[in-house]
Amino acid sequence: MLKLITFPAAFGEPSASPFCVKAMCLLQVSGVNWTPKYTSDPRKTPNGKLPILIDAGKTIADSDAIRDHLEKVFKTDFDKSLTPEQRAISRAIIRMVEEHLYFALVSDRWLNDNNWAVIKKEFFSEIPKVVNGLVTKMIRKKTRAQMTAQGMARHSTKEQIARAAKDIDAIKTLLGDKPFLFGDTPTGADISVVPILRGILKTPTQTGLRDLITKDQMLMAYLDRGRDAMYPA
Repeated sequence: MLKLITFPAAFGEPSASPFCVKAMCLLQVSGVNWTPKYTSDPRKTPNGKLPILIDAGKTIADSDAIRDHLEKVFKTDFDKSLTPEQRAISRAIIRMVEEHLYFALVSDRWLNDNNWAVIKKEFFSEIPKVVNGLVTKMIRKKTRAQMTAQGMARHSTKEQIARAAKDIDAIKTLLGDKPFLFGDTPTGADISVVPILRGILKTPTQTGLRDLITKDQMLMAYLDRGRDAMYPA
C-alpha cells in the first residue's frame, strides 16, 4: 500500500498544506490504495518539504512528482478527457495558482498579525512554552524572508489582494457554468486549484483575500463540489 507523508489536518481541511491536500486528491482520484502518515516536522525530508509518497521503498517528493509517478506507474491520466489545447491551458492554470496565488495565501496566513496568532497556536502548540515564542518568531521571520525573496511580501496587502483577484477571476472565467474547470468531471487542474482556494476559504480570520472566495456563490459551490468529488472520505 502506498504511504503519503503529510502535514496533519488543520482548519477543517485534511492537511494544513494545500499541496498535501492536492496529493491526497491525486491518490483518491487515481483509485489506488494508500494511507496517510502525519508529521509536523519536514526537516529530514529530501526537499525539506511535504508531501512525500512512499511506494515500495521508493520516495517521491513533491506533489508534481507524485502526479508524474501515478501517471507513469499506475497509468492514470488525470487529463484524459482534455484536448491538447486544454491540456496546455490546464498546465498554465496550475502554474498560476501554485506559483503565484499560493503565495498570497501564505502571506495572508503568516504575515497577517490576526491570522498569525491563530496559526501559531494551531501549528506550534507542541513546542515547549519556554522556547515557543523564540522558535515561532524565528519561523515567522524566515517565512517573511521567503515571501520577500519570492516577491509577494514586497507588495502592500491591498496590492496582494488585487493580484490574487486577477488569478481568481481567470479561474472563474474558465469555470463559467460548468461543474468543473473543463467539464462535468474533475481534471488535474481542479486537483491543484481546489485545495488552494479552499486553503484561502479556511483562513482562520476574515480577510480581504478570504472575501474573494466567501462572497462569491459560484466559487463556493465549486469548492463544495471539488471537496465532495476529490477529497478523501
